[in-house]
Amino acid sequence: MGEASGKLHLVMLPWLAMGHLLPFFQLSKRLALKGLHISFFSTAGNIRRLPPLPPPLTPHITFVPCSLSLIQGLPSHIENTVDLNSEAQRPLLDQAYASFRHHLAAFLDDPLRPKPDWIIYDVIATSWAPSVAARFNISCAFFSLFNAAMIAFFSNRPAFTSPEDLTIVPDHIPFPTTVAFRLFEARQMFAMLSNSRPDRPASSTNSDNPQTVRSSQLMLIRTCREFEPKWLDLVVEMFAGRMPVIPVGFLPPTVDDEVGSETWARIGEWLDRREARSVVYAAFGTEVKLTGAQIGEIAVGLEGSGQDFLWALRTGSVLPEGFAARNEGRGLVCEGWVPQARILGHPAVGGFLTHGGWNSVVEGLAVGASMVVLPMMFDQGLNARHLVESGYAVEVERNEEDGWFSGEEIGRKLRAVMVEEEGEGVRMKGRKGKEIFGSEEKQLEYDAELVKYLWEKQNTAGETVTDNVC
Repeated sequence: MGEASGKLHLVMLPWLAMGHLLPFFQLSKRLALKGLHISFFSTAGNIRRLPPLPPPLTPHITFVPCSLSLIQGLPSHIENTVDLNSEAQRPLLDQAYASFRHHLAAFLDDPLRPKPDWIIYDVIATSWAPSVAARFNISCAFFSLFNAAMIAFFSNRPAFTSPEDLTIVPDHIPFPTTVAFRLFEARQMFAMLSNSRPDRPASSTNSDNPQTVRSSQLMLIRTCREFEPKWLDLVVEMFAGRMPVIPVGFLPPTVDDEVGSETWARIGEWLDRREARSVVYAAFGTEVKLTGAQIGEIAVGLEGSGQDFLWALRTGSVLPEGFAARNEGRGLVCEGWVPQARILGHPAVGGFLTHGGWNSVVEGLAVGASMVVLPMMFDQGLNARHLVESGYAVEVERNEEDGWFSGEEIGRKLRAVMVEEEGEGVRMKGRKGKEIFGSEEKQLEYDAELVKYLWEKQNTAGETVTDNVC
């Protein structure tokens, strides 16, 4: 394995969503820069969706295309959550992804391939990846794309019996916090957890999951000590004696590959004509499908904020009548994919209206953007409370029962973080945070810590690893 070849070999098993594929890809690139070899598993379609590899890294990263099993009710062209026609198809995609266990076993059983030293798996692979790794006596690690607060919230607690359970801060969190779901968020999350299998987040992040504890040697978390030290300490304590915990940094995306795109050329030209930190960037990720009413209220908020804005919308979204004409010259609306990291990094962008997905939060923190958070699904509500509590954002107020929000409220919050005195604390926090979260030097330190650990603890499959890393 690693010692024989002189190079550590890792298998990457990301889930079939862009919000998972990209961080796994970014971690792969950073480890490849350290001389490690990566075998990156995904479908052929998802591999094509990834940014091109920089030429110097091509010898170090091998893509392993895998087919999905045919599942009744799931069209054969669906390979990614962005392809889903409805939420009812999401569990079917989970089932199709489970066929990767056979691809992984065949890969490990191939005598012509060098056996890897580590398998790094995503949350949806929790029910099968550790057992396959154990079968071949290979060390494995769970890579959490959730932050430490999210893991702490869901771990070490009994099963949820009602949505209201999700609105309460767990007893095992020893410090005051507002990190919990609102009632309207809890109802959505409870329905998702109730319809999911045991490998979904509520179970797979649970430190009492026997398969995870028995078979995993390590937990990696995409976070920084500088951002959430008390939450990270709590997670380390919760898993002490069972699984070491290592923060891997934010892994902010690189943007060099986006420079030549036609989309960026148009956006960049528009931004170049704006003053520094004068533009609000609004985007809600690849998973959120806004309703017509929600689009209408967001439009009212952007227009009423008085700020220049760049709004990224899903293809096919319908804007309110007259919106484009009224905002010509101070607003730019883009449908489909946009180079988000590059947009946020442009000097003209000062504010970020976001759903609070962890990828977007990372990109916002890395450039010091002043954030207004409007969570829509999954862990975004917890992220929103976490950001507000940490001083990096303000949150749009919502109706507790149904989650309704007004455009006027969005406009008020945008004005606050962009120009008004009450938002100076958020702006200052963002400027200071950029020095930490956007620091390549800091990220290199996290990279080095991880590589050192992977080298030292290779070939420990089946052993109980109890050292406390973080």
